[in-house]
Formats: sequence, structure tokens, C-alpha cells
Amino acid sequence: MEYTKSEAKLWAKKNMKGLEVPVFPSFTPDLEDLDEEGNRFDVNHIFANGFTSVLAAPEVCGMTFEERKKFAEIVCDEARGKMHSSVTVLQDTVEQDIEMLQHSEKVGGTHVTLGHPVQYYPRSEGDIFQMYKFMCDSTNLAITFYPGRLHTWHFHPSYFPPDVMRRIAEIPNVVAMKVAGGGSVALTIQAFHLCGSQILVSDPMPDRWFFTIPKYGQQWAGAGPFYAMQTPENPRIVRIFDLLMESEVDKAMDIYWEMARPGASASLADSYFHTGIVTALTDKYAHWCTGGNGGTVRPPTGRLHDYQKDAIRAGLRALGITPREPEEEFYVGRVNYAKGHRLKKYEG
Repeated sequence: MEYTKSEAKLWAKKNMKGLEVPVFPSFTPDLEDLDEEGNRFDVNHIFANGFTSVLAAPEVCGMTFEERKKFAEIVCDEARGKMHSSVTVLQDTVEQDIEMLQHSEKVGGTHVTLGHPVQYYPRSEGDIFQMYKFMCDSTNLAITFYPGRLHTWHFHPSYFPPDVMRRIAEIPNVVAMKVAGGGSVALTIQAFHLCGSQILVSDPMPDRWFFTIPKYGQQWAGAGPFYAMQTPENPRIVRIFDLLMESEVDKAMDIYWEMARPGASASLADSYFHTGIVTALTDKYAHWCTGGNGGTVRPPTGRLHDYQKDAIRAGLRALGITPREPEEEFYVGRVNYAKGHRLKKYEG
């Protein structure tokens, strides 16, 4: 590791800069096994886009726990020496979260995004903090605190109790906080006011960067499917973020309004939020359209409907990006399609 536990906050301030994007699992065409080559292809395509960190998201579809660990290992291994690597730790139980934390540390992840597991319901504000600290204490890794996907509205109308947020930021290896994409601006501002002097605060929504970077010093954003808006040949989102970091607000604004042309925004909204859950399949489709591996993910997950695909493709065309063809390549994965794999045909 590049840092000790006590050095984690300083390490993050110095090194966690730029944009982090998620990578979702690719499988063999029969969905029986992980497609290691396809997963490595996606990591390298993300690196080619100019992103500085890749986040393995193993919780987004049907996988055994051992498969989730293997997927995290593949991503961390392929990213090594190129960019930072992270893993979403949002497993079924606290015990599984801790096992994934320790596994991520073992396979060389540089940091993790840690949230509360599925099988957890807080009884009090103190309960939230104690359980989260219990997980943080189990690893030396730098941790991005993720307050999303936890039922906490009844504790505070901002969504997350401010005092708990502040206390979590004081945990030695908590180095950052991701504000859930699409949350209120007030919550973002509250996070910077309460935690910004201790940890990095990330709001992943590009329109927010025009005030979070110059006013609050945001230096890192993610994870978000920013590959749905750019290509390695024209890395628009990376350029917007970098220009704002360089105080070139007018130049960043020019690119932003170029992306806001009629027809483009509908595609991005579909890609981000359509199902109300992690949109792995729509994000994978958008990533494939811009050069990623693609490939269907195992259920349970939302279905990818034609109107969603049509909106994504139309939005990309409005941005001047030509979506990939043919559609069959997406369903078997780009790497497998190049090897000659095709969807089966059945004749009666």
C-alpha cells in the first residue's frame, strides 16, 4: 500500500484527483462465468478515456460472493500501474462487507467505497456510526463513505444525520464522501461545510462542479458513468473537470453547453436514473456504444428496453458520437464477438 492507515487522509488529498467511473461485470455469452478478458478490456478503455480511477461494482447483478471477489481482483490487477482502483463494498451483511474490505486490500485496491450492507437497518443515529466504524476498523484501506441506499430519512430531513456525517469523517481511514448522484444541492453544501476540511467531498453531477470546484475545492468526483458522454478521442467530461480545476470556467462552460444541445440530455438521464437503482445494464449499453465491451449482466437486474436503447443512441448522436454496431455485439460482448461468438438461433 502507498500509505499507512494514519496517513490515509493526507494520501487522498495528494492523490485522489479527477474522475472515477464504475465498471460492471462482463460474463461469457451463456452468463455462466466471468469474462476476464472482457472485464480487462473495459478497464483499459476507461483508462484510455483519461479517467483517474476505476471502481469495480460487484453488487449490481446476480453473482456468488466468490465471483464478486474474483471480479474485484481482476479490476484491481488490470488497473495497477495505470490508475487508482476501488471496489464498491455494499454486500449482504456486515460480515461480508468486512471480508470484501480485507479482500480488496489483499488484491491491491487503492481505496474502497463503503456503504451499509443490505441486511442492516439502523435503530439509532449512534447505531449508524458504531457499525460503520466497526467496518472501517477492520481494514487499512482508504475509505470513501457512501451514505446512499440506507433508510435514514426518519433521522433527519436532509437524508443523512449531520452529526453522524461529521463523526464518520473523523474516522482515521475515511478519506472521502460521495454524495449520492441526484441528491439535493443543500445536502452537497452541508457535506462540504461539515466534512470538507477533513475529507474530500464528491458530488458526481457535472452541473454542480461549476460551484463545488471553485467555491469548495472539490478535486475528485465519482463514481459516475461519465463514459456515457465522451470517447477517448473527445474526452469532454474529463476536460470540463480539468478546466474547472485550472480555473478556466468559461472554457469549461463552452463544453458543457455543447453537451446540453437538444436531444442529448434525455440519453444521459436514461443512462443515470431510469430504474431508480444501479442502472448496470443501461450504463453498460451506453459504455458499449462509446467503445466499451458491453455484454448482458445476470439477473436480477432491470431489463434493457428498446426505448431506452433508442434514447441513449439518439443522445449520443446529438453529441456527435456514432454508437457502435451491430446490436448483437453488445449482447455477447465486444471481445467475444471478435472471437466469433454469436447469439444462438433456434429453428423449429
